[in-house]
Amino acid sequence: MTFRLYDWDHVDAKTGQRRALQVDQAIACTDFDQGALGPVVPVVETTTPDRERLIDCEHFCLWRTRGHSPFTVGAVGVPRVLVCTNGAGQVEHGGTTYAVGAGDVVLIPAVIGTCSFQPSGPVDLLEVALPQVAPKRGSEEK
Repeated sequence: MTFRLYDWDHVDAKTGQRRALQVDQAIACTDFDQGALGPVVPVVETTTPDRERLIDCEHFCLWRTRGHSPFTVGAVGVPRVLVCTNGAGQVEHGGTTYAVGAGDVVLIPAVIGTCSFQPSGPVDLLEVALPQVAPKRGSEEK
């Protein structure tokens, strides 16, 4: 569920009005007893390409990979989701390539396993996994 707390004064093209905010609903589902939370401190896993684990919690795992040379994405036997946040390239698997650009989301099914990502210059990718099926990086590649 997503609640809009602030919308940078954007105007809905269809209505000509600012989009509705859901501040009350957001506050109602906030766990204030959790205490103060600090910023996420990335854990560097590799430096070529630059791969950082951003989040590893009970709900999901999230990595950010930045590079300009080919690198591996995905994991053996588990699904992964890729989100290209900057740049472009191609996911390659089984002799087929799939173009990926900024804003694109790609599902790598569990049966696919690992794939090669071929950047077309500098690229930033987020890779998302379910926590119970997210082996430590390096143990999932064959």
